[in-house]
Amino acid sequence: MSDPTENAASEFAEILATLEGRRVVVVVTGSLSAAYLPYWLGFVNRLPHPPQLRVRLTRTATSMVGTAAVTALLGRPTELDSWDDAASGSTAHVELAEWADAFLVHPCTFSYLGRVANGLADTPTQLALQCTTSPVVLCPALPPGTLDAPAYKEHLERLTGRPDVTVLDPGTGVSTATGRREGLPPAPFPVGLASVATALTSKSPREATDD
Repeated sequence: MSDPTENAASEFAEILATLEGRRVVVVVTGSLSAAYLPYWLGFVNRLPHPPQLRVRLTRTATSMVGTAAVTALLGRPTELDSWDDAASGSTAHVELAEWADAFLVHPCTFSYLGRVANGLADTPTQLALQCTTSPVVLCPALPPGTLDAPAYKEHLERLTGRPDVTVLDPGTGVSTATGRREGLPPAPFPVGLASVATALTSKSPREATDD
C-alpha cells in the first residue's frame, strides 16, 4: 500500500520546492481536523526542501491536538494564539506580520473565518492577518449546511476582495455530528501549502524577497 504523504509530496514536488526556507505561520483553529496536524508536520519534515514553519494553536484547537506532539515534530515551541500568552506579549501581531512570508490557516473554522472577514482582532493572528501584505491562505472546515448560508457567502465576498487572500473550497466527508456524508472538511494540508507556494511565486521579485 502506498504512503499518502509520499503521494502528496510527489504530486506537489515542484511547487513545494519553491517554499525552501520560506517562513510560513500555520494557524490551527478548533476543528476536529486539527487532530491531523502531527501527521502533516511529519509530511513537511519529509520534504527535501521544507519551509520554516511556526504553529499557533487557538485555545479550542488545544483540545483537538496535543502541544507536546506538535512541539516535538516542529522542533520549536508551539505558540498559543492568545493575548494572555506571556510568550507572545502585546505586540505578537506585529512580530508575526513581520516574520511571516505567508500565513496558512488550516483548518479554519467558520467562527475564525468570520472574524477575519469582518476585521475583528480577538487574537494575535487575527490582528496579524489584518496588518500583513503577505499571502494568506484559508482552508475552511465547515459544519453541514453552512456552504450555502448567506453569512458564509458574505464572508467569502469580503475575503476574496482582498488581493493577498485565498480561500480554498472545503472537501466532502462524513459529518461526525450527523453520520451522513455532508461534512465539509478542509482542503488537504499539502493543497493548502501548495496554494501558499503559488501565491508567493506570483508576487513580484521585490515583494518575494522583501523580508
